Amino acid sequence: METVCCPLCGSDEAYPVLEWRARRMVRCRRCSLLYRNPRPIDSDVRRSYAEKCTIHEQEERVGERRTHQFRRFLDLYPDRPGRLLDVGCGHGFFLKMAEERGWEAVGVDVDSKSIAYANEHLRVNAILGDVRDVHFSDGSFDLITLWNVMECILDPLDLLRRLCPILKEGGTVFLRTQNETWHRFSFRLTNFLAGLGWKSTLEKQPFATFMFHMVSFSHTTLRLLIEQAGLIPLSITNSKPTEGDPYLGLDSKTERMLTMIKLAVHGIAQGSYLVSGGRWLIGPSLEAWGRRGKTQGSIVAASDKKGRGMRDRRKSVHAA
Repeated sequence: METVCCPLCGSDEAYPVLEWRARRMVRCRRCSLLYRNPRPIDSDVRRSYAEKCTIHEQEERVGERRTHQFRRFLDLYPDRPGRLLDVGCGHGFFLKMAEERGWEAVGVDVDSKSIAYANEHLRVNAILGDVRDVHFSDGSFDLITLWNVMECILDPLDLLRRLCPILKEGGTVFLRTQNETWHRFSFRLTNFLAGLGWKSTLEKQPFATFMFHMVSFSHTTLRLLIEQAGLIPLSITNSKPTEGDPYLGLDSKTERMLTMIKLAVHGIAQGSYLVSGGRWLIGPSLEAWGRRGKTQGSIVAASDKKGRGMRDRRKSVHAA
């Protein structure tokens, strides 16, 4: 474990917000990002993802229940198929749908079992490795997607900055990530219910309603991430929920009930969004779009210089 500065702004001033078992989440006093501190070192995180035991049946279940999300997303680009890069492509279900829509799609993931499944079963172009270590020519892609990836990355700003040069001018980056606002509320609610006598029940599935990985974004810090990477923020919205329950394996009746609850929560979130004029985004997940502008090269160069300074500060904190 290592103690780190804020992965978004580099500040070393933060205060604890919540703790769950071995996880301690703190909030940056400067930019308000919620992040894990202390956290595992980078090599351990990469190794854990590379060595994880992938259950194909579960991943197929996840892919099936996310089909409507993938279809809805691809419907936004009916006449613009080009080159697409999916970072953290997993088993390749989104890649397959993108190919069927006319995209020249490439995926990257660190999980060897997932990549083998994508190549052998779905026959898509999936590459094993960390995208930061895979070489792509500058201006290679019209669209880069990251489905539920950013919250698992130790340095999401560095990742997004590295992706910018391989995006064409005018190209788009799409991010889907968990919404800190919802998960923090859900965490508090879960603790409250545990105090009312439901502790044993809730501990059987502690992450059924909330989840905290390495970083947790709100719509404010997500916009800041896009701007700091040198991209032009286009929009940030509540993400429609995944149908049913892709992970816990509920029976069909309970899963239908869960879908109805999810849709009701999404309806409330959308209502809050409209009433507030777009200021309140309280859904469980967020979707964000950023575009590469014509001045991207100079922005990235300046951002990279600033990023190196931040990394030097992190090293000094770790050494101390």
